[in-house]
Amino acid sequence: MTGSSLRLLMAALVAMALAGDAGAVTQDRAQPDRSQSRTMSKAEARREVWPKPVDEFLAGEYLERADVVLTRRDWDLSSYLIRLATKSPFSHAAMVFTGPQFESGFSNTFVIEAGTGGVDLTNIRDYIADKSTFIAVKRLKTPWFDEMKQARVRGILLDKIKASYNYWAIGRIFKNIWFGVQRQVRGKEKTIESYRKNDWRPPNDYICSGLVQLGFVEAVIEYVKADKLPISALKEVVFHDTAASRLPDAADWQFLDKETQKQSADIFEEQNIVELEAVTPDDLARSDKLDWLYLIRDGYVYKVSSYQDVLAQTR
Repeated sequence: MTGSSLRLLMAALVAMALAGDAGAVTQDRAQPDRSQSRTMSKAEARREVWPKPVDEFLAGEYLERADVVLTRRDWDLSSYLIRLATKSPFSHAAMVFTGPQFESGFSNTFVIEAGTGGVDLTNIRDYIADKSTFIAVKRLKTPWFDEMKQARVRGILLDKIKASYNYWAIGRIFKNIWFGVQRQVRGKEKTIESYRKNDWRPPNDYICSGLVQLGFVEAVIEYVKADKLPISALKEVVFHDTAASRLPDAADWQFLDKETQKQSADIFEEQNIVELEAVTPDDLARSDKLDWLYLIRDGYVYKVSSYQDVLAQTR
């Protein structure tokens, strides 16, 4: 073998060795990525382990602003009367307002609700701590319902936080009983009208779900009037079947100009305020415009996908 041939052979061997080392280095560098990928997969997999403890659930990013919260207390007289009148497992409604996953400075998740003292904020753990309570969570699922609009819906409810509907305890109980009986005999809308004629407000436990309904409706009307949502979005947030049936289908709105559409939105709320205030927790539970997400009971959170799932686990 000549000197030049030997030099060529040595150069080739060195190149092969370097290539092998480079491949090994590349492979070694890739190892942490694969390990990291496996770790990420485990974290993702953990998110899908159900049921999960309440603390883990509340510490994660499972809830969103304006999620609808439906609750029931088994040993509460007012709760019993509402369930008797509506034939529903739920007697109260609230809305997720804020929490550590939304804003800094909070260590707990709060819901906004109408209760015996008016509209107020309540720590969701107060519900969970009551062992006779179970909680279900639903969410409006439409492409346009982004974080900004979620925040506005809860803001509408916040605007009403000074509203107070206090009754003397005995009078409130008798009125609630009367409301429940009358609702079964005459229907909820006519009973609400009768309350208005007597200058009464509907019982707070009914106002709670009406408050949630009005939050959605008034927020959408604001966005329609600001040209940030089409008028057809209004029907997507009306959870009272009769009231919703009075709104045109999406395609039919094209026959009205923009200004007439905006005026129609205001007129709709004015003419259907009784029905909107009369929305009950059961109306929210049965509405297919709200997706079922979670059921919380006995310290654990379960995923649910239908009303039947909830009924099966709460009987």
